[in-house]
Amino acid sequence: MPVLANTNCSDRALIREAFLPFARPDYVEGMLIGDDLDSLLSAMFLHQTFGWPVAGVYNRYTKLWHVHEAGVFREKLNSGKFFAVDLDIYHPAVPGLGHHIIALDKDEDLPGHSHSLNPNALRGFSVKQGFVRKYPLSTIHFLWWLLEGKNLSPGAEKLVWLADSTFINAQHYRDNVEEWVQGFMPQPSFTGALPHLQSIDFERTMQKDLLSRLALNPLCHSAPSNYRSKHLGLNGFQCQFDIPKHKEALQLLLGLLSEISGWRRLPFPAGFAACWEGERKTIPVEKLVATGFSFAEWLERELVFSYAFIYRDRLNYTVLR
Repeated sequence: MPVLANTNCSDRALIREAFLPFARPDYVEGMLIGDDLDSLLSAMFLHQTFGWPVAGVYNRYTKLWHVHEAGVFREKLNSGKFFAVDLDIYHPAVPGLGHHIIALDKDEDLPGHSHSLNPNALRGFSVKQGFVRKYPLSTIHFLWWLLEGKNLSPGAEKLVWLADSTFINAQHYRDNVEEWVQGFMPQPSFTGALPHLQSIDFERTMQKDLLSRLALNPLCHSAPSNYRSKHLGLNGFQCQFDIPKHKEALQLLLGLLSEISGWRRLPFPAGFAACWEGERKTIPVEKLVATGFSFAEWLERELVFSYAFIYRDRLNYTVLR
């Protein structure tokens, strides 16, 4: 089971004590991160707090780039030396922090998540229980609350609410966002912003002070989606990058994020030693259940490395070769 699963626990000290990277930060040798704005902001904050370097990047859920030679990387991965940030990794030795729905049923045993930390698991939300109340914020929101971050600078605040389009979630799913922010993880930096997120003034300021600056970088742009802000139709700017294609643009972006947020610039590897490739797949939940296996048995048989129930009726997952 994930760390403190089904406890509905909002005790930050207890969560930190139960999760290896925060209980023993000296044990962690590096971070595995995702490939978007939320992952970069989360890694920046964690690097500033603990000094952890980036050891790998999980790119498009199909390639795991790593700085160590393959044998060394797998040995360190299997010994729990790498912290998977903003990733729902299914591996019994890998401590990971993700925020998608990871359980079919809140009471099922999932050995590959024995060292995972997930806000939905903390509250017992699964496909069958509380799916519509699932976590609507970003990983950086959860980290800022959990590690008791201080007041955010104006630039950092806008970046945090842009990550994973959470300001748009706050507009379209206001009740759920406010329940999480006010009820489960109250944080002055977030609770004070909630009413303002609904206004056209917030969107105008977001567009003028943040999006116009990010748009100068080729990784930052509007997305072809109908899921937009209520007033100005803003969306996108999630800075998704590919390794090694966007090497120069990414370095420029990291400098810009540091300048806007006031956080220490995230040192990013100049190169990677190797890439562990995989295949992204999807399966309807109905078909998964029809196999007759428990979810844990199915995950083991399919050799699943990462997965998430983005939708109630479908599972997306990756198998590494």
